[in-house]
Amino acid sequence: MPEDTTQIKAIFQIAHGMAEHGERYEDFAKFLCENGYAVFANDHIGHGKSVASDDDLGYFGERDGWLSFINDAKLLTDIAKGEFPDKPVVLFGHSMGSFIARSYAEKFGADLAGAIFCGTSGTNPAAGLAIKLAGLIAKIKGSRYRSEFINKLAFGAFNKKIPNPRTPYDWLSRDDKQVDKYMADKYCGFLFTAVGYRDMSTVLNSVSGKSWYTNVPFVLPILLISGKMDPVGAYGKGILQVCQDLKASGHKNVTMKLYDADRHEILNELDKEKVYSDVVAWTDKVISNK
Repeated sequence: MPEDTTQIKAIFQIAHGMAEHGERYEDFAKFLCENGYAVFANDHIGHGKSVASDDDLGYFGERDGWLSFINDAKLLTDIAKGEFPDKPVVLFGHSMGSFIARSYAEKFGADLAGAIFCGTSGTNPAAGLAIKLAGLIAKIKGSRYRSEFINKLAFGAFNKKIPNPRTPYDWLSRDDKQVDKYMADKYCGFLFTAVGYRDMSTVLNSVSGKSWYTNVPFVLPILLISGKMDPVGAYGKGILQVCQDLKASGHKNVTMKLYDADRHEILNELDKEKVYSDVVAWTDKVISNK
């Protein structure tokens, strides 16, 4: 948080993505603090320092573990508001964290001043099949089984638009140093368990139907940001679909920003300072209306 806590403008809460952890957002958090925001982030269940052992990475429970993502995020909001009860809350979610943030906005959006969905996905027609497949593999092999087959189906094509990729994770960022840091981090890139994949597909499925678009408060300011070279967002097409469907459903305060050459992790891209500044500028504007 900022050195002078009397100058805090708002609470900025971060929901990290799949197979990573909250501490990867330290540079972004420092920038936010310099601009007057108190930053809160948690490691989701089955991620980072929330696990009792490495065996728990990518495992969220036997049934409906995905609900823990949203409930834990709400718990963190309550903790943050306990420290700064009079400050508005802006929720930021990246990748899988954007699915969590989108579900949160549906359930608790009335408590938010704004929501930022970063590197999110459009409707995935294969999500329903993925839920059934992961459930079947969990039933046959065990819920904690880690399937290379499912992982390849999910991510095998993500490097296809990158000429001569250096690593399996080049789709994350053009910055080789950031990719190497990700690969060297034991809390990044781990395989989800079979039920973990089922949970991730379930949370995406839950925010892709018509009911999500109509259940999110229409007055909630929403920012959609992504790289145009992000395969998760179908190279901009998925982000555009979410934006258009929100507006078609009656949402008036929706902003979309695509970064031309950026890949999936725009907060770790070569132009990350521009992304940081854009996020703060939008957030400043949103909270000035509160």
